[in-house]
Amino acid sequence: MNDKNVGIKSKINIDEDSEVVYASSFGVGGNNEEIRLIVINNKLVNDGEDIELINESDLQIVMNYSTAIKLNKLLNKYIAQNK
Repeated sequence: MNDKNVGIKSKINIDEDSEVVYASSFGVGGNNEEIRLIVINNKLVNDGEDIELINESDLQIVMNYSTAIKLNKLLNKYIAQNK
């Protein structure tokens, strides 16, 4: 997907040079004050003898519960409208 083709229906300016992070899957963790969305990428590792699929993450998105609820609503709405 090309960054310029992402539809945003609100007034958000996206820097053309902003970093794009692709994710194979997500993990969720946290405590009673915050929620962490962990961006996970699958990676094939070959040690010369065996090939192994590992999960790695170098990005966590930390948010409070209110923001997490808003994110959940935004995702559900977007998915429902774009099935």
